[in-house]
Amino acid sequence: MEILKHVVMDHFAHRNNWLTDIEVRVKLFYIGIALILNILSHDIIIPLVFFVTSLILLMSIKVSFVNLGLRMIMPLFFGVFIMLIMGLHKGETTVLSGSLLGYKLVLKKEGLLIGLLLFTKVAGGVMLLLLLSFTTTISKICMAARWMKIPETLIEVMSFVYRYLFLLIEETETMMSSQRSRLGYVTWFKTIKSFGNLGGVLIIRSIIRAESAHTAMISRGYDGGRVLSIRLTPLVKNDYAILLSCGMLLATLFYLEMICF
Repeated sequence: MEILKHVVMDHFAHRNNWLTDIEVRVKLFYIGIALILNILSHDIIIPLVFFVTSLILLMSIKVSFVNLGLRMIMPLFFGVFIMLIMGLHKGETTVLSGSLLGYKLVLKKEGLLIGLLLFTKVAGGVMLLLLLSFTTTISKICMAARWMKIPETLIEVMSFVYRYLFLLIEETETMMSSQRSRLGYVTWFKTIKSFGNLGGVLIIRSIIRAESAHTAMISRGYDGGRVLSIRLTPLVKNDYAILLSCGMLLATLFYLEMICF
C-alpha cells in the first residue's frame, strides 16, 4: 500500500515551479484538446509526440522515472494486452506463430499495427493526464470546472471522492497490517482469501462511512453546492501568450495529421 499511497499523493502539484505557475485554464485547454487529437489520431506519430513532450516537461520539473513508472505500469500493461489481443484476432499476414497449452497462437501484422496504435494512444493519453496531475492541484481543477459552468454536483462529487480516497487508503493499510499480523499472507491461498475479505469489508465500511458523513453534513445544514469559495483571477497577458502558443502547436499537429493521413 505504500506504493499506492505514493502514486495518489499530489505533493508534486504543490511545489513551486514554472509548470505549476501556469494558469489552470490554460493547462486544461491544452490537455483537453491534446486528448481529443490523441484519440482521433490515425497514426502513432501524434500520440508519441504527446508522450515525449509530456515526459520532457515532467523531467524539467525533476519528476523521477520511478514516480512516472509507478503510474504508468498498469496502463502500459493493458496497452500491451490490447496489442496482443489485436495481433491474435485481426489481420492475415503471419508474423509469429506457436502453441500454448495445446492452443495454436498466431500473431498477425495488421492486428499488431492496430494494437500498436492503441498502445501509443494509451501511453500518450496517460502521460498527458500525468502532466496535469503532477502540476495542478485538485482545488484548482475544481475551480476551473466551476468557471467552465460544469454542474455543481459533479464538482462536489469529484471533491469528496478525492478527499475520502486518502481515508480509504489509510483504512486499507490498517486492515492489511491486521491481516499480516495474523499470518494472512503466508501462502498463496491465504493471500487470495485475505484480499477477498479485504475488498468486501472495504465496500461495507465505505458505505457506512458515506452514510455517516452525509448524516453529519445534513445535520449541519448542508444542502449541496458551495464546495469552493475561491474564484479564479482574470487571465493576464502571459496566460494569453501561453494559450496562443498551445493553440498554434495543437493546430500544427492537427494539420500534419490531416495531410499525412
